[in-house]
Amino acid sequence: MPIRVAVATDDGKSLYDKLFHSAKFFAIYDILGKSPTKVEMRVNTRRESKSAASVLEILRDCEVLIAKRFDSKLKELVEARGIITVETTKDDVESAVLEVAENISRLSE
Repeated sequence: MPIRVAVATDDGKSLYDKLFHSAKFFAIYDILGKSPTKVEMRVNTRRESKSAASVLEILRDCEVLIAKRFDSKLKELVEARGIITVETTKDDVESAVLEVAENISRLSE
């Protein structure tokens, strides 16, 4: 069964460099083994919300969230729900997803 991942981005190629919940889009990937597959670009309809947690409504099918930075309250809430947050220094969306796929694959060996 694939693991669904959301990556904060404004253009689909580069990671958004501010807080996760304020990105324009989320690049959605499914990871099965070491092979991530891009599923869609999801518009962040909660971007202007005063509540960072409201972004979870549009990402409820995701098990891993990747960003440069997370709001500390959102990170705490997300992790309490069993969703993994990954803060990365990678600039490229695909590189960040590949890194997560490799780490997940290594853990399942």
